[in-house]
Amino acid sequence: MKWIIAALAIATTGAFLPNPMGSKHVQFTTTSLEAGLQDGDQVMLIGPGFLQLVMAKTCKAAGLRPLIVAPQTKLDSFEKLVEDPDIMKDSTIGMPEVGEEQFGNIAAIVFCAEDAILPASYIRRVLDYQDKGQSAFVEGGLKKVVCCAPLQGAQNKEKSMGWIPIFNNDNKKDKVWDDLVDAYEKHPLYESEISSLVRFGGLLGGSIDGPECIKELGISEDMYKMSLEQFRDMKERGFDRYKLGAQILSGNSLNNKPPNQEKMEKEALTKSEMREAFIIVDGYPEIDRANRHTVAQAVVQSLLRDDGTYPKEMTVLSKAASQFPSDSEWNALFEKPGPASWPDPFKFDAEKYMAQEEKV
Repeated sequence: MKWIIAALAIATTGAFLPNPMGSKHVQFTTTSLEAGLQDGDQVMLIGPGFLQLVMAKTCKAAGLRPLIVAPQTKLDSFEKLVEDPDIMKDSTIGMPEVGEEQFGNIAAIVFCAEDAILPASYIRRVLDYQDKGQSAFVEGGLKKVVCCAPLQGAQNKEKSMGWIPIFNNDNKKDKVWDDLVDAYEKHPLYESEISSLVRFGGLLGGSIDGPECIKELGISEDMYKMSLEQFRDMKERGFDRYKLGAQILSGNSLNNKPPNQEKMEKEALTKSEMREAFIIVDGYPEIDRANRHTVAQAVVQSLLRDDGTYPKEMTVLSKAASQFPSDSEWNALFEKPGPASWPDPFKFDAEKYMAQEEKV
């Protein structure tokens, strides 16, 4: 019987751009990397969640073949969000069995749930999985393994899309995440260079209401309306329009504001519209939040790169930009991870940006 991953999880818990010429994917062109994933390699994405869906579309744009894993009820609803029959055709409710097309062809595993729903036991059950004594992975074993988990110590407590006050599990979710990461770090594969841990800040965005670069990578705009939190729709859209830039930090890290930053901003930006413009331009960094698009881009970049050319454990945060980092910028981010610098508000040309907004 097929081992059903995502259904058990639910029970347990109560700069890849679309090719303008119209081809199915865009090749990664920075360099040829023998240890990175290759065109057509299958990547199993274990969720469920919006990050999983955005990552699937980003994988496809990079030439990879994403395999979404989720309960059947989730897969049914995901069809309307993903809006890509090819991706959904490859989706599955669990690990493949001998004789199925995916068996023996999985090159990478990405654990990318947004909520605390994956029990620690899944790490071994997935990474050590066999059917009838045979491995489900490519010859020689998995090429890449990534575990995505929330940033610890975040200041902005962004609620997940499915968060409902009366049913929330806030008191338990930290332990679920800690146990999952602990199990991952104790697995033998984590000692190898093929494995990495990606921390993400509070997640926002991931749809298509923004610049051209996200139009074919985002999921349906219906996602903006799926939260019960007031003003969430505006925050989600704002991140898709203005927060596509990336910060890559080593380990589990925040980009805290300098002690005098707030004071300087209040003194220099006397009008509310000046303040609103200041935080969405010129790389203004997030302390602990990230666009789903940015996280997906960072993960897929790591999948295609040589082992050891990106941090073993890294935190992905966003900063103000209306485009993804270029290939050379990703190179620099991975080679020298660190927080983005905080801009000087006294040097901000508010009139310039406000005039641009009026033209738009």
